[in-house]
Amino acid sequence: MCSYHCFIKNIVLIISFLLLEAQAASIVVDDSNEISKLNPYTAKYTVSRGDNKYGNATRILSENSTTYTLTFNTNASMFFYSIETLQTSTFLWQENKIIPLIYKGKDARTFKDDNNLQLSFNHEQSILTVEKSGQKQEEKLSYGLLDPLLAYEAIRLKAIAHDKNFNVKNLQYMIYDLGGIKEYNFINSGPFIVETSLGEVNCIKLSRIRKNSDRKTHVWLAVDYDYIPIKILQENNNEEVATLAITSLVQSKELK
Repeated sequence: MCSYHCFIKNIVLIISFLLLEAQAASIVVDDSNEISKLNPYTAKYTVSRGDNKYGNATRILSENSTTYTLTFNTNASMFFYSIETLQTSTFLWQENKIIPLIYKGKDARTFKDDNNLQLSFNHEQSILTVEKSGQKQEEKLSYGLLDPLLAYEAIRLKAIAHDKNFNVKNLQYMIYDLGGIKEYNFINSGPFIVETSLGEVNCIKLSRIRKNSDRKTHVWLAVDYDYIPIKILQENNNEEVATLAITSLVQSKELK
């Protein structure tokens, strides 16, 4: 069984699945079904292990006059230890392309200094400006790198474009986080039915596989709800470490 510190660490890991951070050039959802507008939504989750609840999370996609904003905030606690995060990503959606503009993230934990990260994307000059730990630096903006929130949106929008024919077996995304650039690899395990607070939901299951590690992250995307994630499970040695499960979902309008 995981110790207290192991459990807290993996609570952070499951939360971080939806917080991947990055550089980025535009990401193309390269499918025949063009999506002219995205469907705003608000999804709320609980963070738990077994029958014990340890926190909550909220994910919101909103539409502005010319851009979209994706936010994800979490809070989780156990005994004297707590974690609070707030992530915001502003981006353009043009011709089935995600074009990141600005990313801001704050991670506050008991007994530790806050971690703050800001990414600014200059696509004309192919420059990424990174601010973290009080330091600012510029890097070359490479094609295909995503910030933490948009990495998931790329998977979701690819699934929407395929609609009920999403049979891509393997997906890879390059992510820039506090530790640098990483490759995230996902395997598509196909259709599943999951019992949730919304009732039985038709899903596809994706699993993130890590090299030289027994940790796995499984995510179930709701087919009939624009492939929004309704459940995320973190495992270590095939044992549950933490689960993020949807409690409510509000969608504003239909995708066009």
